[in-house]
Amino acid sequence: MRYRLMATYRGAPYEAGIGPTGADVVLFAACPPPEELGFEPATGHWRKQLPIQEVEAVWESRPTGMFRGERCIILDDLGDRLHLGYLGQDGYLAAQLGYWQVDRGVFELVTARDEVTDIVEERADYPRLPGRPAPGRDLQPAPAAPVSGPAPATCPPAGFSDSAPGADPSGSLPAGFSPAGLNDRSGVALPPAAERRLPLEAAAMEAAARHRAAAERDSRAARPAPASPAPRRRRSAQPVATQCIFAELAALAAIPESAYAIGAAVDGALCLVPTPAGYEVFSAAGGLRRDV
Repeated sequence: MRYRLMATYRGAPYEAGIGPTGADVVLFAACPPPEELGFEPATGHWRKQLPIQEVEAVWESRPTGMFRGERCIILDDLGDRLHLGYLGQDGYLAAQLGYWQVDRGVFELVTARDEVTDIVEERADYPRLPGRPAPGRDLQPAPAAPVSGPAPATCPPAGFSDSAPGADPSGSLPAGFSPAGLNDRSGVALPPAAERRLPLEAAAMEAAARHRAAAERDSRAARPAPASPAPRRRRSAQPVATQCIFAELAALAAIPESAYAIGAAVDGALCLVPTPAGYEVFSAAGGLRRDV
């Protein structure tokens, strides 16, 4: 259960992606669909690229729930944990709930599955241009072929309905919808391109790198251009900077101070220990060291 883009093709729903152009769509199936549908095998799935006019509908699957009394969206299902996005507008409240900020106005969190309640999977259909026929109605019918074998692997998720809640049956565009996202050939309103989401560790490292680069720029602008610093000063400042960066990364990854140690090997902790060649990071447990 996670946020995803879906499309209906010959009456069956599939996960979808728009591209390589706005007039194309790629369908994905976890198990092999019937051969006459023309899906091709790929690593771990089956895929089919076709013109977007041939799909019957495009929509978003948006699983939402309640986390500590506030609405959230489920971005990814990690098994016993869920990756959540905050749907509110109060950044201070998001921080109080335990979310961490990955971008301006964007708050995310990974938590245990049982902490999220009232999970429902919403369907948000992309509307068509008024007066446009549904994709595929003006296409020549495909040669008749008996359908055999298993049904398409992807089944409609629980909670789906035939139309989005509050959808206008006349096909008119909702208030505030920009026609720039509509495909002129098919009449399907394409979703806006979303920014690439990074894993938690990569997002934390990227945020720390941005902060460190900004601090270095401010430091260079504030001080006059001195002669080259003495080697002794560089060597003494480098361990301090490395330890600060390690602490910043741990904080951004929501690792408590009690779970890591700097400068010494502590059993049961993530340790940063200096060596003649630099620093070594490892997890200590029972007298053994495990590289991370």
